[in-house]
Amino acid sequence: MIILGSWRESFETTVREFELANRKKEALRDLLERNRMSRSTYDFLIKELEDEIGRLKDHMRALAKSMNERIGELHKQERLIEGFLAWLELMHVGGEIDDETYNHQMDIFTSGLDATRGEIKQIEEALRRIK
Repeated sequence: MIILGSWRESFETTVREFELANRKKEALRDLLERNRMSRSTYDFLIKELEDEIGRLKDHMRALAKSMNERIGELHKQERLIEGFLAWLELMHVGGEIDDETYNHQMDIFTSGLDATRGEIKQIEEALRRIK
């Protein structure tokens, strides 16, 4: 099971709001072009939307920074787990631990490594969506 960081919900909400604001912006342009809205109304509403889009972009930049920091933490965690796995192998080959302990610990560390790598991949994919 992959433990999702707190970035996930904020990311999805922000992307959804950003996409919605852009659709509204396109709809406003369409309404203006079809003379279904006055220029003054359009100008007022488009300014509001552009302000909102700017806030969302700022939030996405801050979120991307946080997500990149999380990737850095996860890479450190990945190296640490890989070190534990190597140490476990050495202890097993050296006869310091029995097969049952080795297999149990190997399963635990491997699961942790898989989860860590899975979260890294998810964050990297999410970051590609906002670039």
